[in-house]
Amino acid sequence: MAGNRRGKLKEQFEGVHRNFDWQIVHLERALVLIQEHNPKLSESVRSLYTAIKELDELAQNIYRCL
Repeated sequence: MAGNRRGKLKEQFEGVHRNFDWQIVHLERALVLIQEHNPKLSESVRSLYTAIKELDELAQNIYRCL
């Protein structure tokens, strides 16, 4: 466990990244289950997937700056 502020911040953003990774995995699985049975739902899930990918990239950029 990190003892200084910078290390603790890095740990937090690493956790944010791991959580986003799991969200991405679950959304990919949901898309497989939905397939084209419900196009509006598929579109919504894809939009959420894209937004989470962008947020993950932002979190990783912050992590790199620490």
